[in-house]
Amino acid sequence: MSSVTLQIVPLRNCWTVNVDEDGKKFETGSQFVNNNDKKLEGIVIDQKIVPRCQITIAEGLYPLLASMKMFGLYFSPPLKDVAKDRKEKSWKWNAYIIYAVTIVVMLWINAIRMFSAFASGDEFGLLLFNKMVGVAWFIQTAVSQTTFYAASYSGRLAIVFNQLLDDDSCESCARHARKFSTLYAVVAWSILVLCTLFTTYGSLFTDDGNDFYLAPFQNHIVVSNLLILRIVTCLVMFYVQAAYMFSLATTFVLALIFSCQFKKVNEALKRLLDNDQRQVSETAIEMLRQKHQQIAMNVSNVDDCLMFSNASAFCCQVFAVIIFLYCLVFYRSAINDPVIITAYVFTISTLSFGLFLTAAGGIIINHHVSRLDSI
Repeated sequence: MSSVTLQIVPLRNCWTVNVDEDGKKFETGSQFVNNNDKKLEGIVIDQKIVPRCQITIAEGLYPLLASMKMFGLYFSPPLKDVAKDRKEKSWKWNAYIIYAVTIVVMLWINAIRMFSAFASGDEFGLLLFNKMVGVAWFIQTAVSQTTFYAASYSGRLAIVFNQLLDDDSCESCARHARKFSTLYAVVAWSILVLCTLFTTYGSLFTDDGNDFYLAPFQNHIVVSNLLILRIVTCLVMFYVQAAYMFSLATTFVLALIFSCQFKKVNEALKRLLDNDQRQVSETAIEMLRQKHQQIAMNVSNVDDCLMFSNASAFCCQVFAVIIFLYCLVFYRSAINDPVIITAYVFTISTLSFGLFLTAAGGIIINHHVSRLDSI
């Protein structure tokens, strides 16, 4: 096995000056450029100048962010670029804040209300397990909603989302951002629609199947007509399921974007080392270091903003999957409706998929960071 020795050579030995067909000179050798540098108009590929392709992370995540704004999970601070537009943008921002706060308050009231589902006469069995999962799930979604609201209000998410996917990563990372964002937005909406259908069926077309979700009504306050309460419950469940799915999908797609950027840095370093002299300039090493530091800072900012959401999602999903599997195995005889059985299987599959997204995002990031550190 031959060893590779990294040698730092002066800048003048590594820069070359090429001349294009029109006689214009340009320098090559830079692997990365600053995201804020607006003067460069193109990059060199096969001795030709092609237009720079720059999009922000927010533009790459547009399908997911648009869906999140619908449910109050995300809002961006107003841009203060034109004075006459400040009032309109500030009004829109305040409207987003009021809507987001309303959803946060509604989900926390819903989570606290769910504790009233327990009664002194509860026995160890299927109903008690369902109540326990319901409480854990409502608390987790309220935590996720609150976490995304705080990250949006503080502007920390906007700082990350406004980062540019520059020319060096546009060939891969920007394209992947659009593709994965669209894919997981479609998956999240599909799961949301199916969950809504199962919830509606369980609330409106079964006898006392999901009446514990109406608490404190029926177990503490008896009501003769439950139709309106069940419709309101379905609406609240719709927001709860949306907070669960879109928060997980957005976090995972962000992990994919960051891992793609780490991969590009890794590939650039390998290209620098793949030469006969095994020599790399100080400038190239510094550019790689700065690019790696910038990505690492974005990862750190996202982790600081969303760590409570990720932690609560992981714990809740593990707990819910274990409980539902236990119920499906040992209380199979108590579940007679084939639609409810299908709903149980679908719920376990959804929770397992969400658990995969939560765990895989962290594993992917750690994998690429470890590879760069080893190199």
